[in-house]
Amino acid sequence: MNRSLARPECLPAVNRLAWPLVLILVVADAMAAEAPEPPMERCVLADGDSQSKWHPAEAAMEPDPQHARAGRAMRLHIDVDHFAGERAYPIGWPRAYTPIAADRQDWSKWDFLDFWVFTETSREALPGTPLGLIVRSPDKANSFHRPLTELQKGQWTHFRVPVAKLPDPAHCTAVQFAIAESNYAHGDVVDFWIDDLALLRYAEPTLLAVRPQRQVIYADARTLRVEIELTGLEEGENANVDVALRRDGHTVASTTVALPPGITGIVLPIQQAEPGTCEVQASVAGASRTLTSPVRVITSPWRVEP
Repeated sequence: MNRSLARPECLPAVNRLAWPLVLILVVADAMAAEAPEPPMERCVLADGDSQSKWHPAEAAMEPDPQHARAGRAMRLHIDVDHFAGERAYPIGWPRAYTPIAADRQDWSKWDFLDFWVFTETSREALPGTPLGLIVRSPDKANSFHRPLTELQKGQWTHFRVPVAKLPDPAHCTAVQFAIAESNYAHGDVVDFWIDDLALLRYAEPTLLAVRPQRQVIYADARTLRVEIELTGLEEGENANVDVALRRDGHTVASTTVALPPGITGIVLPIQQAEPGTCEVQASVAGASRTLTSPVRVITSPWRVEP
């Protein structure tokens, strides 16, 4: 499959410097077997070395190399002041936003919004909700809000937000980071280094989930419905996916189906399954990445004993 990229800045992702992190991902319905991360395409939206323009309010936002993962990051500096904010709201919402260029506002063909944040503060520890992410999709009334509660003082934290969670992924007009001053004490100082704000998508057919519709089946069941989530394909394309029910390293049942991107339900035919613990395995044909999900087989109540 060949995915064309709209701009030269949108390039395959590469590994950069390794830092301590907390990785926020989709809660998987299946577990990936040990395998390399599939290749991903990357489109930078903003960092300290790009031409992105940020608009701060009650805060300062500027490129800074101090805690950048490479080059420069955008440093959001805030002196918490409970008296000098907007007249109607003196305890306000210091913030900075960047508008998304018109030719990058369609995120519907991307899988994730990805970014890193490093935090320093005059406090001994950050409050429970130290910072928030807002994506206008496309406007204030239709926005995605994500509290970044995982942030820790003196650490890089990695966030990966599924684009599918946005109200309208095809119309994303701005990204904003903001704090609520009510979460801080008057006089607190806090700095956030925001780096590698980018869109990511799988560059080849990739399974995201395998979900058996039943976690427990009878031994005399002749089918098992399985939901497969697939990405890394253009609309109208299909990929062959191998699906199997396995027990103790042996295949109990298997099938290969051609699937489009998105979530598709399939039927796995079963001839015979003995009681015990099995797992459903799924992989794109020829790929090393395998997803699994457990299924328990129990004795049928209708089985006639000799």
